[in-house]
Amino acid sequence: MAKIGHNNDKTQFTANNGPGRGPARGIGGVRRVSPLKPGLRGARNWATAQIRGASYSRQKFTRLVVSGTILAVAIVWGGLWLGGFTPHVAAGFDRMTKHRLVSMGFVVKYVDVVGEGRVREDKVREMLGVRAGDYLFDMDIKNAQERIQSLSWVETAVVRRLWPNRVVVHINERRPYALWQNNQKIRVIDSAGLVILTADAHEFSDLPFVVGSGAAENAQNVWDILQTHPDILARTEAVVYVGKRRWDIVFKDGLRILLPEQNPAAALQRFDTYNREHDLLGLDLQRIDMRVRGRLTLLPNSADEPIVQKQRQKRA
Repeated sequence: MAKIGHNNDKTQFTANNGPGRGPARGIGGVRRVSPLKPGLRGARNWATAQIRGASYSRQKFTRLVVSGTILAVAIVWGGLWLGGFTPHVAAGFDRMTKHRLVSMGFVVKYVDVVGEGRVREDKVREMLGVRAGDYLFDMDIKNAQERIQSLSWVETAVVRRLWPNRVVVHINERRPYALWQNNQKIRVIDSAGLVILTADAHEFSDLPFVVGSGAAENAQNVWDILQTHPDILARTEAVVYVGKRRWDIVFKDGLRILLPEQNPAAALQRFDTYNREHDLLGLDLQRIDMRVRGRLTLLPNSADEPIVQKQRQKRA
């Protein structure tokens, strides 16, 4: 009869009870590894290699320190950002910087206004919005320039800081160009047609006179044309913008020249030619109509109907 006995081969189980005791093995000698350990072991091995390399090389040591510092700063800053603390940190840094600069003398002590003439310096200072003792870098340069340029006489303004305690304002003033009459009001305008609100028209009575809606924006064009005809310019009292499309020239003796809408410069050139040949300005005329190309219609002061028409036919 067969005897049933116990197998003398014993399965041994070995556990890793701590560091330095060898790797853990399971049944049949199979190693048991935690799923987290491979990644951790790789990171630990990389860090160990970096530290070991840094101990042998000064360059690697410096690189390791810089990398660690950057990483630490990034982690701290990321934590502040995620926690919503970065605005408070930035504000605190700004306050510290401002306090330091103020203690060093970076405050407004002098304000210089250069180029003022008709603009009052106290008005410029008021629009600048800066007072003695203010922190130099609290001033918004762009907004200050816009406020100063809103003054009627100011065309352009440049504001600069001069360290440590001075603010300089450079002003270019508008130049009165003509008097503009519209809706029974007379205003002073510059060459761009902008009204100088605080200018007194009586003070500039010798300026050219333009009349009509839209005349201000187009005044420079017609006066530039008249500059090339000195005989006509010397007799001109005013120019009238008719229907926002063409000009009438009014002489000091009351004569009125009606220019065409298209190419008024060429019409005045033809008028010069007709005047040299027929002495038109020597006649007692009320109106010279040049609105139709190739035709010159004259209306004398003593008649209601024109007595000369179609200048081209007369010359023939």
